[in-house]
Amino acid sequence: SSAIPHTPQSQEANMSSPPIPSPSQLAHFHQYAKTSLRVHYALSYKSALELHGIGLDILQDEDNKFLSNLGISAGDVICLKKGSAAWWNGPNAKHKQSD
Repeated sequence: SSAIPHTPQSQEANMSSPPIPSPSQLAHFHQYAKTSLRVHYALSYKSALELHGIGLDILQDEDNKFLSNLGISAGDVICLKKGSAAWWNGPNAKHKQSD
């Protein structure tokens, strides 16, 4: 038979994808942003980001103007973007991934 052999995807490839941020991770990050990054209104931005499906894993990829149009100040956009990348790849997010 001339059937093309099927190569199954390894489970390892699927497991290496970054986890989807959980609501508890988002809450922890916004509290971290308020206290550590000095983003005073971080908690008020949470619902706008969630409404548009913007999680910590993609925040740094979002356009600054789009984020500003959500009501986030220019300075807070910069702090949140830098902080989200560091937090997402750091021990705080890794510890919270079990939530």
